[in-house]
Amino acid sequence: MAESPIYTAEQFLEARLELPDAGRWTELDQGKIVTLDPPDIEHGTIVLNLSKVLSLYLHQVDQGYACFELGLLVNRGPDTVRFPPAAIFNSGNRFEETDKAISERKPTAIVEIASTNQRRQLMSDHVNDYVQWGVDLIWVIDPPKQEVLEYVAGSESQVIDINGKMTGGTVLPGFAMKVQDLFAEPVWW
Repeated sequence: MAESPIYTAEQFLEARLELPDAGRWTELDQGKIVTLDPPDIEHGTIVLNLSKVLSLYLHQVDQGYACFELGLLVNRGPDTVRFPPAAIFNSGNRFEETDKAISERKPTAIVEIASTNQRRQLMSDHVNDYVQWGVDLIWVIDPPKQEVLEYVAGSESQVIDINGKMTGGTVLPGFAMKVQDLFAEPVWW
């Protein structure tokens, strides 16, 4: 059996368009293309609820911006590209990364959602990549447990349960969101 080819980030971007769903649910892991299970409705609800609170916060502090499903080139040789649900940048030109498919710029904070069994199994690798890359704050939202695992650079990780609150600490000063609000059914009208 032939081994699958090793791709660079640039080759992956070109090949991605030919994949099912234009490669929307794919990533590059050490040069190999990995197809992820599509996220479920709860994943979308969490992204919607989080994006509303993040938007209010970022407008209030008038600094930074969030990108959703932006490819982050976390490692070269072989290349690894992750597509977290949200990446928060609080430096540089505003919206500098929003039109890019892949960025090599390290965000200040990353939000991941362990919404399917496959995504849960891969989460440790994702978090390790972000930690090694030097991301200051990582939130991993766990829908089945309705909790958030928080990783802050230089600190011990902690679990925030459904009754707790996500805060940005010194990384995103003034940011706060109740964990239960991540899972609330959105009001559409």
